[in-house]
Amino acid sequence: AHDLITLEEAASLGCRACATPGGGCQFLGTAASSQVVAEALGLTVPHAALAPSGQSIWRDMARRTALALHEQASQGRTSADILTDAAIRNAMVVHAAFGGSTNLLLHLPAIAHAAGLQRPVVEDWQRINRQVPRLVDVLPNGPVGHPTVLVFLAGGVPEVMLHLRDLGLLDLDAMTVSGKSYGDVLEWWEASSRRAELRERLVQLAGVDPDEVIFAPKQAVARGMTSTICFPQGNLAPQGSVVKS
Repeated sequence: AHDLITLEEAASLGCRACATPGGGCQFLGTAASSQVVAEALGLTVPHAALAPSGQSIWRDMARRTALALHEQASQGRTSADILTDAAIRNAMVVHAAFGGSTNLLLHLPAIAHAAGLQRPVVEDWQRINRQVPRLVDVLPNGPVGHPTVLVFLAGGVPEVMLHLRDLGLLDLDAMTVSGKSYGDVLEWWEASSRRAELRERLVQLAGVDPDEVIFAPKQAVARGMTSTICFPQGNLAPQGSVVKS
């Protein structure tokens, strides 16, 4: 507007502002939370959410996705085999463990409605957020506030789900686009070289302990981590409200 830079220069700066093409914000807002929920629903290949943009790991994810789609089509499986009431509950549990965006309280019921499934209501979200410990230290929730790329290196969604599995909070029979149940996916992840290599890379590159990014439940309690979603009701909101605190 002040002719200080050209339109082309402004466009170039905008494209380079996040360092690499594509990707999402490095905090757990709507975009990152949506990636997490999509994976928890079983709609992505394992360990896809929060992958850093412009890296070779994207090509790996693309190859694995193409193979999964080919196998799904050849076997006649559809999204109806993946999107079930159990998958919706799993996604709600994982969302609570991450401390995800309040916008997913709208998006997930919409997904359930479109799939012809039971829609979660406020009471369901309240119950799950009271029951499920928050395990992820990520921006903006704290206590330290790590960027999402460190959460990915620490193990991302499958690492969080390992802890939730051990707490008995997941339906492990829910299917994923990989053609495997979440029980099988988590068994693979627990012993995988991918898990070991990326967690070690986090230590080497950032000097951060993966278990200080994704906590075990007892450690999360010891660090004072609590649910980020609450539902105040009273004279200011007689019909209820939702707050990310």
